[in-house]
Parts: sequence; structure tokens; C-alpha cells
Amino acid sequence: MGKIEWSMWANEQALVSSAVALLGGILAVAGQFKYWQLGAYAIAVSLLVAILEYPRGKRQKGHTVERKFQFCFTAVVRQGRLLTRNYFVRFVFYLVISVACCFHLSTLLGGLCFMITSVIYMVAAIKGEEWIPVEPVEDSSGPAVIPEPRKPPPRKPPPSPSNQL
Repeated sequence: MGKIEWSMWANEQALVSSAVALLGGILAVAGQFKYWQLGAYAIAVSLLVAILEYPRGKRQKGHTVERKFQFCFTAVVRQGRLLTRNYFVRFVFYLVISVACCFHLSTLLGGLCFMITSVIYMVAAIKGEEWIPVEPVEDSSGPAVIPEPRKPPPRKPPPSPSNQL
């Protein structure tokens, strides 16, 4: 049985948590509920999490399937160095941002999802995983050259003597 890469699961969980918190925040702000400011906080945090988690990290084994337009966000995450690459820092980050989301009913589900994401990142940190950017593969073979054909193309058969009359 293969080794589980917890960071891949945590990455997907964080994106879903971000979407849930965003919807709850929009509901809180649009409804002008009491403490709607927590909804605005949830919107801001969910957009930050979406930017942080959109680029997938490189897998330890096998091929990594990149997301569309991932390279733009990879540059942002790469500049964060220790704060964005270390999964223990992400564990603490998600735990801290989940607390404020749990004080409002419309953002409670997003906060609980962030807590679950935090636990998954803790497991990934304990297992020694780290975010590594997916670098584009450079093709150093040069331009593709089509070799010249070895045989001539097929021709019509020569006319038979019976058809010449």
C-alpha cells in the first residue's frame, strides 16, 4: 500500500472550506445580520485562503496535475517562503482563522471546515511534508524536425496493355 500524501487532501479541503466560508460570509453581509462584520471577515479570509491554496504542490511520487492558471498563484506562494511552505505554520493559521468564523451562525460551517483543514495540515506537518512548487518542464531537445520520407508516395498503377487499345 502506498504512502498517503496528507497535504493533497488538506489542499482540497482548504479550497472547499474557503468556498463554504465565502458563501456564509456573503449571506451574513447581504442579510445585514447582527455582527455582520464577522461575515465580512469570512469573505476576506476565504479569498486569502483561495489565493494561498489554489496552486497545488508537487507530489512526492508520481505526476502532479496542475490547476489551470496555477503558475500565477505559485509565484505569490513561493514569495512567502517559510510562512507559506511549512505545513505547521498553515496548521496554526487555519486554527486561528477558524475561531472568528465560529462566532456567527452563517459562517459556523466554514469555521468548522477550517478546523478540519487545520487538523489535516497538522498530520501532514508531523509526517514531514512540505509545499514544493511545481516547476514547468523545459524541453531541451530543440524544435521538432520531421524526417524526410524514405519511400515515394503511392502512385497509380501503370496502365495495362489491354487498356491501351
